[in-house]
Amino acid sequence: MVICICRRINDEGVREAVRSGARCPDSVQAHHGQVFNCGRCRCAIGDIICEEVDRGQDQEVTLVAAE
Repeated sequence: MVICICRRINDEGVREAVRSGARCPDSVQAHHGQVFNCGRCRCAIGDIICEEVDRGQDQEVTLVAAE
């Protein structure tokens, strides 16, 4: 589903940016080499960020000792 019409970023693009470390809408746009135009997508991007971060926290974290 298209989230940012101005920059043609879909929900999978937002999720990809979050998996790469984006934690705010501006970071998602920057991940794709873009900046906001109208800004109407900020809330939708924020919602997806929250979903992805929550999903990541639900996964078991495996710690490995450094040598």
